[in-house]
Amino acid sequence: MQKMLLTCAAVLSLVSGTAVAQKAKLTPFSGDAATASPELITSNKLEVLKGTRSVIIPQFTVEYVLQSDGLSDKEERKQDYVTVDYRIDAPDDAVLQGLTDRLYASWVKGLTAHGITVQGPQEAAVKSSRSKIAAKAKPAPATIQRDSGVLMIYSVSGSNFLMPLGAKDGPPTGNAAVLSNAADTGAVVGSRVGGKVGGMFGMARGLGKLGGGLKGFGGAWDYAADETKLAKEAQAAVMTVRLVVGLRDTDMASRGFGAFRTAGSYDGKPKLVVQSEGTAVTIVTSDGVKRAELGLSGDLVFAEDLFKGRVEVANGTGRTILNMVNRARFVTAAVGGGSAAVNQSHVFAASAEPAAYEQAVERNLTAVEALLLNKTAAAW
Repeated sequence: MQKMLLTCAAVLSLVSGTAVAQKAKLTPFSGDAATASPELITSNKLEVLKGTRSVIIPQFTVEYVLQSDGLSDKEERKQDYVTVDYRIDAPDDAVLQGLTDRLYASWVKGLTAHGITVQGPQEAAVKSSRSKIAAKAKPAPATIQRDSGVLMIYSVSGSNFLMPLGAKDGPPTGNAAVLSNAADTGAVVGSRVGGKVGGMFGMARGLGKLGGGLKGFGGAWDYAADETKLAKEAQAAVMTVRLVVGLRDTDMASRGFGAFRTAGSYDGKPKLVVQSEGTAVTIVTSDGVKRAELGLSGDLVFAEDLFKGRVEVANGTGRTILNMVNRARFVTAAVGGGSAAVNQSHVFAASAEPAAYEQAVERNLTAVEALLLNKTAAAW
């Protein structure tokens, strides 16, 4: 019965942890664990880890944003008639895979420095308790879709990944630097067309998210059951690590008079963040009975301004036409004494210098790793 209650609690925790797009608060981040506040890290039930000396890590993944809704939930309500999405020109696969492997090596080094013996994804993959869930694993890298946008997910070299809770398969791409924009208009603009039609689109997307959450319930059950079995077989605590690099618009100037503005006037000041949606460490104790969790209290904004002077309008033909129609509709209604929202939707391509991108991501994620490990080590 105790095992069943643990599994149920783990499943509910995983499913309920699915975040709505961009609801997290923005927090400036120094990228230096020595100066950052430990309050940036949230935790639950770390006391169950007391006495842990060995861990096995079946999953260590890093997600890098490719396309993101830059507005927060609060900003969406304030700027209800405009959406701004950013497409990110990320470095190529080899660079991001190397970066992921270095972040994993940094994580393992931190654990061993705290006196913890570590088994990694390759050791976990050969355990008999992993055979059932391993069949659901996918080869990395791959695109995934979260509420906050499209990301490229990487795992430690040579290991597959299990789809994170709160995510689904993303659009196909050749590599991280290429993201199709062919279908951007319908999905993103649908809820902004206006009136009752827009409301129906919004309802449909909401029901779609609910259905996705219910579909993920079975996967969450499998994950929780697998963690319990693996912990007992390996005689080690099972640690799953997920780090997410997102993007947020940090300069929301007034966007009024939309009928008279050019597309280029809608860009803000996009910055990379360590995204709280998806970034998490979960640890099941070696007896498979108890579970601890760590996460972030908000989206941690990089100090580096990687996209300054490197943001360009990237509206497709369909989006441009729809923006023109909505502006004309607004003007017609205004002249006739009626009311209407301008309903503008824009995409911007944001490109960073590859070496600067790589350096900034490694610096900030390494600092977050240190904060997470320090918080965990205090419980050991």
